[in-house]
Amino acid sequence: MTREEWLSVLAQARGETIARLALQVEAELRVETTRAPAAGLLLATVCESVEGGFFHPGEILITTCEVRSGDCLGESIILGSDAEKARGCAVVDAALQQEFPSRSQVIEALIAERAWRRQAHRTEEEMVRSTVVHFDTMDPQR
Repeated sequence: MTREEWLSVLAQARGETIARLALQVEAELRVETTRAPAAGLLLATVCESVEGGFFHPGEILITTCEVRSGDCLGESIILGSDAEKARGCAVVDAALQQEFPSRSQVIEALIAERAWRRQAHRTEEEMVRSTVVHFDTMDPQR
């Protein structure tokens, strides 16, 4: 699993999964917070569908955090206001950049979390698809 992949999984993971993994990592590694969790705003950029121009419909609330474990710097940016999850994501990111006893178990947990997220996304897509209406007949699509 690459860093890009685990950061994506961490950002979308359930809070309880992140908390469990962060506790596991901190039992094995020394972790120091270098930038405490902080809420901020990120400018949303959207591509307009007709002319292809970009515009900014608003801002998105995010929480960021940065930790250090040895020579490894762990960072996180998550949607919403959740300081505990932001710190946990940064802890796991820093840990996965180095070797530690339960590294393979943490990666397996992230793979399972990614599979859970994909299944939840498929379920949501199916639910949304069931509400599509054909306006020429006004019949729901099945």
